[in-house]
Amino acid sequence: MSTIHAALEIGTTRTVLAIGEAQGASGRLRITCRASIASAGVKKSQIYNIAQASQSVRSVLKEIERKQLESGTAITINNAFLVVNGRHVAADRFQGTAQIARRKVSVDDMEEAQRTARAMTLPKDREILDIVEGDYSVDGYGGTRSPEGLSGRVLRLDAIHIHADANRINDARTAAGEARLDLRDPLFAATCAADAVLDESEKRDGTMVLDLGGGCTGYAIYAGGTLVATGVIGVGGDHISNDIACAFQTTQAQADELKLAEASAIVGADAEASPRVQVGGASPLMEQRTISRHALDTVVNARCRELCAILRETLDENGLLHRLHGGIVLTGGGAAMRSLPALVTREFGAGVRFGVPVAVDGLEDEAHPEAYAAIAGALMYAHRNYEEKSLIQTLFGGFK
Repeated sequence: MSTIHAALEIGTTRTVLAIGEAQGASGRLRITCRASIASAGVKKSQIYNIAQASQSVRSVLKEIERKQLESGTAITINNAFLVVNGRHVAADRFQGTAQIARRKVSVDDMEEAQRTARAMTLPKDREILDIVEGDYSVDGYGGTRSPEGLSGRVLRLDAIHIHADANRINDARTAAGEARLDLRDPLFAATCAADAVLDESEKRDGTMVLDLGGGCTGYAIYAGGTLVATGVIGVGGDHISNDIACAFQTTQAQADELKLAEASAIVGADAEASPRVQVGGASPLMEQRTISRHALDTVVNARCRELCAILRETLDENGLLHRLHGGIVLTGGGAAMRSLPALVTREFGAGVRFGVPVAVDGLEDEAHPEAYAAIAGALMYAHRNYEEKSLIQTLFGGFK
């Protein structure tokens, strides 16, 4: 019997639920069903209204059920892994240490370094999302993943602890629980996306994954085959929509439509487009009007360049700006912004591509599969770490 898991993301703009099934011994994952609806009760990746967020979870569960019924299957999802994003997510470096007992590194020494690398104490209001182990060093000489047999006195292991506000995660658990969905491990969106879209050569060559969400942008930077920096920047797609709404006196819905259908991250990128953009009336009593395409692109370009400037500063601080030989990979719903890859290439001088999940099937009919990268990565994590088929029970019946 195949292993089945589910993953949930309660985002600023959308709530997404997907089901993944392992495909035998191939190591590949198939997303057998997915659903996405507009979120309610969420701002800047944080739940502010439990009832509304719970209704979003309930609605996405019903959408999954509807799709399954159309395909001849009815399922009840009992629990899911939670994909977490938001400015409350942080990452800290920590180093595990072991005294080399017999002057040559043994497996026991490596395990001791691993144990101490995971022993970092967090405040009570923080919850761990992941601990990513990096390179070992022996007597200060580092840069190896396999130190067994090396001579020395002290073995050290670098690690990155990714953690989040425990209260924010508890809010998600409460919202999902009210929709009769239990949540399993909370997982960081950016590193999940990176796991789904990067191969080992890209991690070795130096690559940055940008997970562009509605309320924020997560990043994960790899070099030498390991994660070297990660975090969240408080600029996302909603900020672009808000800028448009303020600049042109539109409703939020109109601003979202203009952002997706007309705006470009580079001013004048579409030379053949009409110089004016039509804005529908906010109500039947209000007439349609037009705004300058140049002005619209200018507003969007300014916010996108701000995001790039913050990222460049982050790369500079970590000495990584000139190590991105593998380029930059765009994931998340915000990656669909017109001309965004060209802008990122211009700002960083690096190659840019969309992050389509690898070793994952079931997204072939999706116009923007990069939007599901974090969900795909969470499902990959579930299949790597949990063998039991306990997350979903196949039942015939409906949700209440």
